[in-house]
Amino acid sequence: MDAVRDVASQSPEEIGRRWWPSPLGLEGWAAVAAALYAAAFVAWLIVAGGSDHTSTVISDVAFLPIGIAAAVMAWRAATHRALDRRTRRAWTFIGLAFLSWWSGDVIWFWFESIRGVQPFPSAADAGYLCFYLFFLWGILSMPGAPRAALDRTKVWLDAGIVVLGGTMAIWYLVISPTVAEHESHLLNKVLSVAYPVGDLVLVFAIAMLLLRNRGRSGVMALRLLACGTALFVVADVTYARLNLSNSYNGPGVPDIFWMLALATFLIAGAVQRRLATHALDTGDTEVTPARISNLPYLALTIGYGFMLWVAWRQAESPLNGLVVGAVGLTLLVAARQMTAQEENMRLTTALVELATVDPLTGLSNRRSFFELAEREWTRTTRSGAPLTAVMLDVDHFKHINDRCGHAAGDEVLIAVARRCQQELRSVDVLGRYGGDELVALLPDSAMVDAVAVAERVRAAVAAEPVVTDLGPIEVRVSVGVATAASGATSLRALLSQADAALYAAKARGRNQSQAWYPGIAVPS
Repeated sequence: MDAVRDVASQSPEEIGRRWWPSPLGLEGWAAVAAALYAAAFVAWLIVAGGSDHTSTVISDVAFLPIGIAAAVMAWRAATHRALDRRTRRAWTFIGLAFLSWWSGDVIWFWFESIRGVQPFPSAADAGYLCFYLFFLWGILSMPGAPRAALDRTKVWLDAGIVVLGGTMAIWYLVISPTVAEHESHLLNKVLSVAYPVGDLVLVFAIAMLLLRNRGRSGVMALRLLACGTALFVVADVTYARLNLSNSYNGPGVPDIFWMLALATFLIAGAVQRRLATHALDTGDTEVTPARISNLPYLALTIGYGFMLWVAWRQAESPLNGLVVGAVGLTLLVAARQMTAQEENMRLTTALVELATVDPLTGLSNRRSFFELAEREWTRTTRSGAPLTAVMLDVDHFKHINDRCGHAAGDEVLIAVARRCQQELRSVDVLGRYGGDELVALLPDSAMVDAVAVAERVRAAVAAEPVVTDLGPIEVRVSVGVATAASGATSLRALLSQADAALYAAKARGRNQSQAWYPGIAVPS
């Protein structure tokens, strides 16, 4: 939607602030430190790592600070008051998952590095296995955007496809060889199977993270969680394969992926807390239809890929030709379905645009503006952050229409809307209020900041004439500003105050900005 400015018109600093504000703050420095720590560990492992006892001790110790730091950062996210209760509860369970894994690492370090005994099986496995349960519990506790029953069914079906595809891969790579192994100790065999089952739990968590239509808070954080989870699954499967062939003799490739996963988890918690503090996660600022996920098709490809691989290795069987043909037929049908979905998506997007976008200015229409503004009002009411409304009206617009015609008036409105967009931030909510009135909601902006923005908008509109087919037209605007801190008890009350300030600006000669104060009468 055009209410969000074109990235090309933004400075690099502003683009960066869209997902991380400046200055970095505690969370920012923690994220930077986690990335550098993981990079240093990977570099050490590649350059100086080995299978000796010293390398093992260094590797075991290296996981302890990053693990507890990830748990602490998740706890900080869970205690942020700007987040809704369900999101805080979800991050609490995710933090417990990280704490469980860290507990397993501590016990593992104690047995392997201090006592010098094999830590499998041991009490460390209890911590590791609890990680999978707590993590899934946290992911399923995450609130999503409201969905119809049919849409919820689609999400669960897609998640089932992803889990089934992952099951085929993990069964072939880990579970089947583990079950077939002649392991005399029952506990060892049970635990060896429990970990790949835990990986399937993580695959399901990835599916739910990527398929659910998340609300305003935490889009970037959830994507980072999904990335960290994928790294974790790769680490687990790689470790299991190496263990089956007795090739894991010390820190190696699995440890690299585990370290990268923990660092990504820490960064996800930092991003969640930071974006909640600064309200810069604008994942749903635009009202758009849920995009089609390619994740189920990826899972289909992976599952059938393993079938083809096994069939190729056993090419002497006549049945394998039928398997190859069935796989190819299924993939072609899936590809055909994807093209049909893309076409339906284009039609749905067009319908959504008709319902939410003002066709003349390209801004949010009145209905869409109020939907977005009500979310912002709810957020600021919960967090106590400042919020201001800016109401703008073209001076003598009726005279422009009467003298130059409605076509020229339309060109003036388009130009004014474009100049407003250029002076507002990507997090500001801008829409057409009605006629020649535009309205903007400015999150985290006090009155003094909003008045400065209003003056900047007014000056930008007046800076040069609007070029129309009938020639240039001088355009001026009047602007009213009101802040929620002045005592407005609802969004409509705030907008009424901004509207009153706008009329006061017009009454005082137009082409000026006016801040609302209690002496200005609010229109009934």
